[in-house]
Amino acid sequence: MFIFNPETQLVVEKMRRLTVYAIIVLTLILTAVPLVTAGCDTQSNSGCRHTIAVIPTGAVKTGDPIVTTSPADLTIFHTGKGPIQNVWLLIVINKATYDALGEITTNGTTFMTKADFKEVKTAKIPPALPNDTTQYPGSECRYEVNAIRDKLSQKEGPIYYAIRFFLTKITTIPTPFQLTVELNAPADLKALILALGRYDRDNCGDRGTGINCIPPPACPKPFNACSSYSKSTLVVPEAATLALMTAPLTGIAGLYLIKRRKR
Repeated sequence: MFIFNPETQLVVEKMRRLTVYAIIVLTLILTAVPLVTAGCDTQSNSGCRHTIAVIPTGAVKTGDPIVTTSPADLTIFHTGKGPIQNVWLLIVINKATYDALGEITTNGTTFMTKADFKEVKTAKIPPALPNDTTQYPGSECRYEVNAIRDKLSQKEGPIYYAIRFFLTKITTIPTPFQLTVELNAPADLKALILALGRYDRDNCGDRGTGINCIPPPACPKPFNACSSYSKSTLVVPEAATLALMTAPLTGIAGLYLIKRRKR
């Protein structure tokens, strides 16, 4: 004979509720997964190719950034498989340049202003994750800030960076352009010019459509190609600018010598 037990009934009811809650939570998790995977994948395992060169015209590689002055006549191209698409320029400057910066132009057109630069406060740049506001796609290629400081000869103190879209596509044929760093006052100019872009093995390119062509993604894929330091450019002051900067010191030294002679 079955005897009704209120406590047993209560336990059974609690178990049913817990089961329902567990099913609801599991359903929410499973439906959220497609939303996450549909976004831009910045964690792919394709790695980073150092195949982009942004260097002075006719320059010979030295293993370090190739030094030139402003205005700089540069060329940009890739040395490996391509084409490289969605090409952006990453420019890193020292504090002296930041303080005196007016703007940076390419082919006479404003490319970056002082407002575009941010102080570097991370161990690597550029950011790994995308930015929907600026359409920055994220990057698998990132530079160690300590190494950048070494190239700028600035071990301490703030440095600043800006990154901006430059060209839709580059090939092995060099694309020439002129980059000018315009300063509002004489300064110890140091601007490291690097480039990043995206290489896809089966992108359609100029071949039209086909079974091997990957359609454009819903959002840009992260950079997986960049320029090594040996394929980059370091813009420094012209000799005339250096002369202006050292002129006051030279004058003080000359005045000191004259006074000593009078004594």
